[in-house]
Amino acid sequence: MAANPFTLAALATSAVPGIEVVGAVDDGSGDDLEAIAARTSEGRVVRVVVPRTPDALRRLRDQAVTLHVFTHAVRDRLPFEVPETLGTAPLQRTAVVVSTRLGGATLRLGDVSPAHVGLAASIGEAIAALHDLPTSIVLDAGLPHRSTAEIRDSLTAVFDRVAATGRVPAPLLARWEVALEDDALWQFQPRVVHGDLQSPAFRREHATITGIDGWHALGLGDPAVDLAWLLGSEHGSSVDEAFVAYAGVRGADRQLRRRAMLHAELDVARWLLHGVDAGDDTVVADAEGMLARLADRVADDDSTTALQPERLHTMDLADVQHMLDERGTSVAREESPRRGQSAFDDETVEIDADLPSTARP
Repeated sequence: MAANPFTLAALATSAVPGIEVVGAVDDGSGDDLEAIAARTSEGRVVRVVVPRTPDALRRLRDQAVTLHVFTHAVRDRLPFEVPETLGTAPLQRTAVVVSTRLGGATLRLGDVSPAHVGLAASIGEAIAALHDLPTSIVLDAGLPHRSTAEIRDSLTAVFDRVAATGRVPAPLLARWEVALEDDALWQFQPRVVHGDLQSPAFRREHATITGIDGWHALGLGDPAVDLAWLLGSEHGSSVDEAFVAYAGVRGADRQLRRRAMLHAELDVARWLLHGVDAGDDTVVADAEGMLARLADRVADDDSTTALQPERLHTMDLADVQHMLDERGTSVAREESPRRGQSAFDDETVEIDADLPSTARP
């Protein structure tokens, strides 16, 4: 495994023969992966990544497969950039992946605020443009797709599992049950969705979204799932602005925000399930605390069980960010299943030498 940026840069040649790196700096390395931004002799900046964990490797595998649906024609329909895989190569039980590097600054949830005029609208418009893509790009590529009924059933399964733990406050269970049983909430057509959209996936330049990363869960799903993260913002007016901008592109969906809130709250339920499944008492206690605080915030709401859009209670910014920082993307939403076919070996989680890529000499 690489020990520093220059070692990782040297590995890039195994994925992209002939590439010459003349400079490299760390680019967001963490516990799950090593990453550098590398400048080539041609003046291009690329990203070189080596996953450190099986989960990170799976996500990188899925992204490498997914990015092939973003043809030039598809990219031309989007108002933001999407990374492109330049080459891949096996590296012991992991891999080295070289891709184009998105420019701009990484979006923070706290940036979604009145202090950044126009940013919330740009976020809403970017997500709407993604959801406006033809569903055929997902279907033709054999990526995950579910009907509205299947999406509803998957959320109901999460509800049933978390209810069986006996660790969720009764008012929250009642709130979620009413939402899941409300037929009006589930009158939508699945659209192309990112599937695991959080603020760090966005790149921005000033108040404009210029790129989106993290394409490991692309599929057909509930558009609300890509907007749920916004409800963690403490700036309600900016959240409103994003939803209004979204509707300006995609049209009105009166239940969109209600479903987004349900997805956001059930993400905390998944965090609890993750702790229970892993036998991690610390995670369980953390999730129980978050659920208790959420229950307290909705306790005085006359429409607690209805998830009424004008009376939504968003989770504390600190709660949401803490959960996302802790879980990364390891607690996947059930409505975004892993791809069934790829050139990766699912048992060993190794990269096959024949992984589809756009490797360039």
